[in-house]
Amino acid sequence: MFNQSQLLGKFALLAAAGLLTLTLFDSNPWWKTLFFAIPATLLNLFLTGAAIQNSWPAPLTAPLLGVAAAVLAGLAGLTPVFRTTFGTLVGFALLTALLEYAFARVFPQEVQ
Repeated sequence: MFNQSQLLGKFALLAAAGLLTLTLFDSNPWWKTLFFAIPATLLNLFLTGAAIQNSWPAPLTAPLLGVAAAVLAGLAGLTPVFRTTFGTLVGFALLTALLEYAFARVFPQEVQ
């Protein structure tokens, strides 16, 4: 359903948001944040596909994707390998939601 450019675009979006929040404020190494962005991208693509099939509007979908990515980061933060704080998770969710909404307006997707 998704092509390679959409996969790489979502990965770049989540990696950039993660590097700006999870690496900068929680002192996670950059490579751990990029590694975290892989399952977050897969979750994001799954939820995006569900939203497109159900014709959900972008203002509803973007916060859902941001919260889902932050919940996944919070779950990763429960392990001793990855550090997260509540404030950083809120910032990560807001930044991800903002980027998702901006890209949904610039690059609209249609049901195939």
